[in-house]
Amino acid sequence: MAKRLAEAADEWTRERLPTRESLVRSIKGWEAGKHRPREPYLTLYCRVFGFRETELFEENVHIRPDASASLGIEALDSFVVDGRPADAEYVMTLRTTGQALVALDTAYGGNEIFPLAVRVFRTASAKLAAGNFTATVERDLEAAAGEAGEIAAWQAHDADRQDVSRQIIHEAMMLSRLAGDRSMELLELAHLSMLSQFQRRPHETLRIADDVLAGGDLPPRVEAIFQVRRGRALAALGDGTRGFEALHRARSALTESIGTRDPYWSWWMDEAELAGHQGMAYAELGEWGKAVTPLTEAYEHHLTRGRSRYNCGAQLLNGLVHAQAWQEAEPVIVEVMAQASEIASARTVNLLLRVADRIELAGTGPTSTLTDSAQDLRRVLTCA
Repeated sequence: MAKRLAEAADEWTRERLPTRESLVRSIKGWEAGKHRPREPYLTLYCRVFGFRETELFEENVHIRPDASASLGIEALDSFVVDGRPADAEYVMTLRTTGQALVALDTAYGGNEIFPLAVRVFRTASAKLAAGNFTATVERDLEAAAGEAGEIAAWQAHDADRQDVSRQIIHEAMMLSRLAGDRSMELLELAHLSMLSQFQRRPHETLRIADDVLAGGDLPPRVEAIFQVRRGRALAALGDGTRGFEALHRARSALTESIGTRDPYWSWWMDEAELAGHQGMAYAELGEWGKAVTPLTEAYEHHLTRGRSRYNCGAQLLNGLVHAQAWQEAEPVIVEVMAQASEIASARTVNLLLRVADRIELAGTGPTSTLTDSAQDLRRVLTCA
């Protein structure tokens, strides 16, 4: 395997490619469950073995997050206990731990992971603030701490702690900017615009998206992300024509696989993600009947269990109930209920509770089966 990877690596330019030895070490470490790969290793692995980047992350191929997260936290704690300054080992462990937390969130949701992710971020930030690091790693530590902050902000969002998420993402953006990490800063801006969208602040979402897009020369997937943000904001403001024009531009920017200019973190922006946002844009315009088809497409794409399918199922169920498609909602609510005890995502739980309310208040419209399932769903969510 290592030989095939090294041969594939020869196709890449020298400035993008690490040494052949580091490439082999990275792939072996990933397959042993020690960390999550980044460019160019991920793209090379997919090129050789015929995977799509999204398939690897969605199915957690070769990733054993529980063990790596535990080891990473223990290693970080050792720097706290004895007061050692952060060095290259600390920075590497900080990044590895962050990716393990991402994998845990993907599998189980952010509720329990949120406080742990915040702890990791706060510890790294405190070392920077106190100057407790070796001089040679300052820029790398700022970049790694910024990334840790973005991860913690996402976990806070999934745990429905939106104000905490907003506070952390601003801190993370400052660190990424100090480090000169424009790629991570773009992800943080994408997160902030997503928060604005989630909190029904469409003018703020639109300002952020327009500002980033005005800078030009964006990698295709990054452009797609901010066109999606723009499209959703315009739809929320009642401008469906311009909103769907932006979503169309987002689709035009997508390619089948992550390109050489696309940052490693942009793997999640694909046709299925875009379909989900198209459905939500229809929903924001009050056109729930039209929302169901793209929401179904997004849901069916996520075949493996996990937070993404759980959240997409909740969004689809919400769309079906608003569209009064009662019979179509029955199998969806059954699967969502089955996942409710497995996935801990407060933002999804709160959405499902609102959906259950809507079913129960609809009177004689819903089928008796759906009404019973809504009551069961409420009990499961309360217990969980």
